[in-house]
Parts: sequence; structure tokens; C-alpha cells
Amino acid sequence: MTGITEVSEKDSARPALILLILVILIAGFSVKFGLQTLTWIEARLWASDNPWLATVPQSLPAPPPTPAQAKPSYIKAFDYEFNSPWPGNPKIVPSVTYVQLRFDNGPVIVFFDPESQLDTLGSMKSSNPAEYQKFASVFADKPLNSNFDLYQAIYTAAPAQFSPWMSTRDALRGNVLLLWKLSFAFDLLADGQFYSFDWGKVRGFQFGDPAKQLPVALRVFNDRDRQFRFMFTVAYGSEGKVTQDDIDGVIESLQPVPFADR
Repeated sequence: MTGITEVSEKDSARPALILLILVILIAGFSVKFGLQTLTWIEARLWASDNPWLATVPQSLPAPPPTPAQAKPSYIKAFDYEFNSPWPGNPKIVPSVTYVQLRFDNGPVIVFFDPESQLDTLGSMKSSNPAEYQKFASVFADKPLNSNFDLYQAIYTAAPAQFSPWMSTRDALRGNVLLLWKLSFAFDLLADGQFYSFDWGKVRGFQFGDPAKQLPVALRVFNDRDRQFRFMFTVAYGSEGKVTQDDIDGVIESLQPVPFADR
């Protein structure tokens, strides 16, 4: 009887031992990969409600060199100037934070006041240094040294980049970037077309494809990391068109107005 009892006790102890091993394994997994798993699940849930989160910018090629003009026709606004893509002098319609440049053949350029564009990194550093230090520690191994770098990291973040096996730092970084990207929905929901460009002195992002004859918005940074915002559209009822070459010509020629001409 004693032998039978010992066998019975061993059989009854086996499930408890297996359960204990499973608990230890699960606890170990949770300690090592718990945060990563939670951010991975969260990213998938966000993606199911917001499929556009998977969209990342396509590269916009640099425009070909344009023939030098003896006297290029510049448009001036807010102490900046750029080449006029269409003939004639546009009608200038001012507002508090932007100007509309309305051309006779229909196209409209909306140029937002550069002084109203936020220096995101600079504001974070000056307004709340403690919070900025927390932010900087998350990106310590991949620092964001400019506003363009910040927006590039945000716009290129995507749920597919998450995994339960990624490092804790990558999970934290990705979660922060994806939350920011969610807050930029207005930029990304224009028409599904989304581009980035880096042409040396100017770089940035374009939202929309002018070939679809819909408004196109741009977020541009110059070589001093100053931010500019543009919108290109066409007046209602007009037969005018805006092309990619028109947009490229404006963005590539953007520069401060010489002090002598202000």
C-alpha cells in the first residue's frame, strides 16, 4: 500500500510542479518582455482603429536643375521670398497668421507666418527642462537633434515596427512616436499621399499629390531648422492647375529677403 500511495502522491504533485514552472516562465517573460508586449498590443489596437498609422512618407526626388534666369520673379512675404511659378503679380490677401497669394489663372499659395511656427524642440527645452530630460533619455541612443529629425521620426513610425521581442528602449521610443503621430492625424488624412524630401538647403514633408487636383500642404525646414508651412490649392471654379514642378520651384527657392530690400 505504501508504494501505491507514493506513486499517487507523485502523480498528484506533477501538475502542481508543471504549473509552478509555467508561473515562473510567465513571470520571467513578463519581467523581460512585458512592456514590449503591451506596447505591441497597443500599437495593433491603434492600427485597427486608424489604418493610416501604417503610412510612412515616400521619398520625393529632387527637382532637376532649372535654367538660370536673368531676373527671377520673386514673391515677398514675412521677410522671405521665393520664385513665382506663374506669370503676373498675385493678389495678396493678408490674414493674422498667413497670406493668400491669388494668381489670375486660378492657383493660390497660402504662406503661413514663419514667426507663428513652433520651434518644438526649443520650446520643450526652455518651458520644461525636467520633462525634456525625460524625453531626451528615451532617445539617448538615437538623439533627435533638430525639429526636422523629430518630425521625421514621428512620421516614419509605424505599428509594424513593434514586436514583443524588441528592446525596452525601442518600445518606449516607438510608443512615444506613435502617440505623436496619432495627434498629427489632420496632416496625414489629406488624401493618403505622403512624401518626404531632403534637397540640401531645404527638407521637409509634403501631404497630398497635386496631380489629384486637391489641396497640397507642406511642412518645410531650412538649413537653420526654421519651420515654414505652405498650402497650394486652386480657386473654386477656376481651370488653373498646380503641378509638382510648381511646388518644387517655390520650395527650392525659399530664402530670406535681403536686408537691403526689406
